[in-house]
Amino acid sequence: MKTFVIAISFLFVSVQSYAQFDPLQEKRDLVNTIIDLAETHICNPAFLKTDAWDTFTNYIQSKEVLSLEDAQFTKVFNKATRDLTFTHFYIKYSDKEKRRKAKKRAKEKGTQKAFELSEIDSGTGLLTIRKFIPNASLMKTLVAEVSQKEYENLIIDLRGNRGGTLDAAVVLGQFITPNMIDAGSYLSRSWFEQHDDYPTEQEINSFPFLTDMSYAGFKEAAKNPAFRMVIPPHENPTFKGKVYVLTDKYTASTCEPFVYLLKEQGVAQIVGEHTSGAMLSGAGFKLAKNMSLFIPVQDYITADGSRLDKIGVAPTVKTTSEEALSTVLELLK
Repeated sequence: MKTFVIAISFLFVSVQSYAQFDPLQEKRDLVNTIIDLAETHICNPAFLKTDAWDTFTNYIQSKEVLSLEDAQFTKVFNKATRDLTFTHFYIKYSDKEKRRKAKKRAKEKGTQKAFELSEIDSGTGLLTIRKFIPNASLMKTLVAEVSQKEYENLIIDLRGNRGGTLDAAVVLGQFITPNMIDAGSYLSRSWFEQHDDYPTEQEINSFPFLTDMSYAGFKEAAKNPAFRMVIPPHENPTFKGKVYVLTDKYTASTCEPFVYLLKEQGVAQIVGEHTSGAMLSGAGFKLAKNMSLFIPVQDYITADGSRLDKIGVAPTVKTTSEEALSTVLELLK
């Protein structure tokens, strides 16, 4: 009888332990961490007070999503973020196979430069900017070459450019126009914790200016609740001919204030597709050894108080990405 009681007791403990085991708990903890990080660090808490956010969080906490392996979970998660009311929110995941493919792609694209100047003909230069790397000196070299060749037309190709740092974009902007460039304002979480809405014109005028256009300077300025990016007028040499900017649905982030300004000031024709509408500034947060979460930590408004995120910039001449360059060449004829 004693042995029988022990057996029953052992069976009871085993069943109870099995009942407490949750194979989805690790992924559930991960999702909870993601939600906590978003709620703590996102630039504007109002982004998370929407039906879209509620739908998103319910979906990623569903058994269907929690049961996925990390690689597939990342893919499903990032696809679901497209329906949110803000951008720059996604998971970066890397395993051996993904790193191998990334190295292969990098090797294949190794000959492609971030900034590259070519010539359509003696009167037209084509400046291709694949991404805004933090190399203002290279951009200075290229604009000096454009100036020396005295082109009548300059085509700036931003198709597929998903953004980057500010310094090279500032150099290019100053080459195109001698006028003051008011590139808008960045707002941190501390701004929205102190205010219920976006700033008024009077409040914008009180913001400190970003004086160091490098990545380090941007990070330092971001410690303020808000700051303005204003480049003063100058008397340095500028491009005197016609400017055309090629855009597509992947033209994003740093590119978009640049495109918006050139369009608003009427100094360039924007040819191609509506830009991405992904204009926020984000930061990464570690989730696991091979996984991190990117969160928007700076909101952005233009000089006139407009938002570009999830909106983008419409072209002045609408055409497909593939036909944007040929369209400009037809316009030149």
